[in-house]
Amino acid sequence: MRCPLNRVNSNIATCTLTLRSIDQDPSKAESTVDARLKSVLATLSANHVSQNDIESFKINKQILMNENNDKGPAIIRGYDTSRNLKFTARQLDSLPAIENSMVGAPNIENISCQFDRTDRAAIEADLLTKAIRSAKDEAAKLAEPLCRHVTTAVAVSKSPFDSIAGSLGFGNPFAAMPGFGMMFKKSVANDELLVPSTISISTTVNVLFKME
Repeated sequence: MRCPLNRVNSNIATCTLTLRSIDQDPSKAESTVDARLKSVLATLSANHVSQNDIESFKINKQILMNENNDKGPAIIRGYDTSRNLKFTARQLDSLPAIENSMVGAPNIENISCQFDRTDRAAIEADLLTKAIRSAKDEAAKLAEPLCRHVTTAVAVSKSPFDSIAGSLGFGNPFAAMPGFGMMFKKSVANDELLVPSTISISTTVNVLFKME
């Protein structure tokens, strides 16, 4: 039984982006990435993103080669230098300013944000309770034409019962894999609204009832 979607306002966002520079000079490529990183950090600081909510990963370096069809030595055509950055925005009204400064800026790629609630666990717990109650009501309706009535629950699972065997290594192992709904929106244009008006949270429960 899936509880109806609960549409709520998000109050937190986790965003990621990539800083990248390609140059024939590896030192210049790295310097460009470092300079852009300082610029991004300054923007985040100015828009109320705490240093504790920023994670910068190590620099990745890749040599770009030109293949020689004459089977001669390969020629280096440049160096691809990149660094991934992740930050958490706790004041969503600051995100449009962050977006405007980064979208379309040189050496910044793959900007995306996942929106969520800090109290998601409490919301999901409430939805789970509602889903279980709804499942019992639905079971009672199904049992009524049979002149039976629902008594106690004998099994409860968030996964479909027919997928449990797969999770234990029997049958189709992929049947037990949950689906994840990513609530994010990629920034692709300067005039695109980054913060969604609402996000949806739902939960699913499967209950096996005893009938008498």
